[in-house]
Amino acid sequence: MNNRGRIQIVVCLLLFMPSSISVNAKTSNNVEIIVNEPQYSFTSEQPLVIDDEAKLAAYELELSIRLRPLLDSGEYGQAYQEILAFGGEPSAARLLLSAQLLSLDGNYDAAIVEYKAAIKKMPNLRRAHAGLGTLYLLTERHKLARERLSKAVSLGANDVQTFAQLGYLNHKLYNPWSAIKAYQHALMLDPDNRQWQSGLLAVLVASGNVTSAGALVDELLQTDPSAVALWQQRANLAMQSQNMPRALSSLETAIRLGDDNPQNRLAAALLHMREQNYVRATQLLNENIIKAGMGATELYPLVVWLLRQDAIANAALLIEAVDQINARATNRQRSLITEMQGRLALARDNSDKAVSLLRQAIDFDSANGEALLQLARLHLARDELTRALLMFQRAETIEATRKFAMLGSAQVAIESREYTKALNLVRKIQQQFPGSYELDGYVQSLASLHSAKQSSE
Repeated sequence: MNNRGRIQIVVCLLLFMPSSISVNAKTSNNVEIIVNEPQYSFTSEQPLVIDDEAKLAAYELELSIRLRPLLDSGEYGQAYQEILAFGGEPSAARLLLSAQLLSLDGNYDAAIVEYKAAIKKMPNLRRAHAGLGTLYLLTERHKLARERLSKAVSLGANDVQTFAQLGYLNHKLYNPWSAIKAYQHALMLDPDNRQWQSGLLAVLVASGNVTSAGALVDELLQTDPSAVALWQQRANLAMQSQNMPRALSSLETAIRLGDDNPQNRLAAALLHMREQNYVRATQLLNENIIKAGMGATELYPLVVWLLRQDAIANAALLIEAVDQINARATNRQRSLITEMQGRLALARDNSDKAVSLLRQAIDFDSANGEALLQLARLHLARDELTRALLMFQRAETIEATRKFAMLGSAQVAIESREYTKALNLVRKIQQQFPGSYELDGYVQSLASLHSAKQSSE
């Protein structure tokens, strides 16, 4: 092979090194789906029963007679006043009833004191442990809540609220299998309760039980096909299973049903881009620009991707949209917008306009390394080697673009037939960026060119 052929090989290898821009629109790894959190509602209410598990003392018989009609008629405030006014040492039953009435009034701290006093008098008072656990839950003392509710279960508690609360607490405290069992028990007692169904689903997802979670989602959608959160979760689970078509169709259904979360629109747009559905992707991104103020920073890598895929018209629409809403853009944002306009001009084969816009982008932000690289490569393509080298050298001072700028400088050296300089630059890159194994072949080619040039001299 003659020297000219070798030059062309090295030129091609260096000129088409990938940009420093990280554009992952075609991969699924960057797609994040937001699922509406399930809403939980727990109550501190318990049945107000006298002489059930704990009995009033004999000397409290008169109090019992006074309380019954008040409790039956819902006069809880008056009932509590009767308890306060009654003298003598309170029984566990009186303390329990006092705690329950305080809970109904929202006075949780005082109710906790009364529950503790009742348990001290009667350690195995199941309803006191359950009530105290609920108040700890409502005041976000989760470990204490789980401890008391578990004690209540060990003493025979078998009601829906207790098991549902344990499901919630075990999920919060990262004990998924116990949470699953507790929610399943609650659902055996109340199978159609959407709150417990949502809780179980959340735990299955969090524990990575994708198959069971997916089956539950599909079952719940049979009875509630308009539930946005279920379609979001269906999309999320499909992503975890790498089922992109299912994820995309689920997201689109959620959006149609009213999901207005900009992150989910972005996720759908990225999935559409992956499938080369650029028109729909552009519509979704345009909505994010208009409704959520998606700025140049977030849009930039996606526009670059579209231009690389030759989706020029779609990229143009997005650039125009973001330009219109950024009247008060920072210099950095203005630089990115102008750079995108320069890239668009280049995609339309208008290199003079591209040069002008890229220069403006650098004027707005001298630290815009990608604009410097793009302008340098454009000068190189136009055989303006001195200008290209200057831009590459400026880009070299920016950490994010240093490696690619040094490769560009090596490219300029190759174009100038300064093979020794190019070889030294590539070796320098290998020293500064360990692991650049892709350059090994370039070094060999440049070394051959260097030897051939020395032999011909």
